[in-house]
Amino acid sequence: MIEKVVCLVVVDGGSYMKQNLREMLECTCSKYPDRTFLIYKGRNISYAELNRAVNAFGNRLKMLGITKGDHVAIMLPNIPEFIVSYFALLKIGAVAVTIHTLSTSHELLYLLDNCDAKALITIPSSTKRFEEIREKLPKCEHLITTDDSHETLSIDGSMEMNTFELDMTDISADDPAVMIYTAGLTGKPLGAVLTHSNLSTQSLLLEDICNGTMDDRGLCLIPLFHSFGATVNMLMIIRSGASVVMIDQFNLETI
Repeated sequence: MIEKVVCLVVVDGGSYMKQNLREMLECTCSKYPDRTFLIYKGRNISYAELNRAVNAFGNRLKMLGITKGDHVAIMLPNIPEFIVSYFALLKIGAVAVTIHTLSTSHELLYLLDNCDAKALITIPSSTKRFEEIREKLPKCEHLITTDDSHETLSIDGSMEMNTFELDMTDISADDPAVMIYTAGLTGKPLGAVLTHSNLSTQSLLLEDICNGTMDDRGLCLIPLFHSFGATVNMLMIIRSGASVVMIDQFNLETI
């Protein structure tokens, strides 16, 4: 019988113990609270502001009954609310199911049903696609948009809340963190589950390959719903304590 051991990744002579992504985020936010994390449409968002927004939205999700192990779909473009949603879910132990923003109603029906999504987070212009199929998805109880009346998903709305403290859920590095879907070129898309350790280790290796430091600034072009985009443009940046400039649409003039 093989006993369970803690995985150890060695990078350039250093060692790295298994870590969950909540710990990674909180470590960086406590070390660099005033450093700029995100630059979006001319606005700078600090690590402290990010963490407060994540905690506020995490409390909102818990009030809706979202708990550890629940699957919640995120269908958002590259906007700050993607990062807030992503980490709020991970902090409470839920699984973020990242979905392509151009998914049709037919595709969305299959994806939400297949992953047993309890909620969908999206932008207002995409809600019609969900409303068309809502009756066929009894398990998907909540639709959360980036402009809902409580405004707790937005960075500004979260800053107005008094719920910056979030009770922590026990999370193991081997717990599921994110679920992504294959392109489905030879059949229906298949869901692939990535653990906290999977993603944390990938971000560590990329940080080492890119010689990432806190003084770096990245350009977020690849969609964050793509696993590579999330790892390079979000997780690696946070691990390094660096900054990222986010662009929600590919535009040569903007670049």
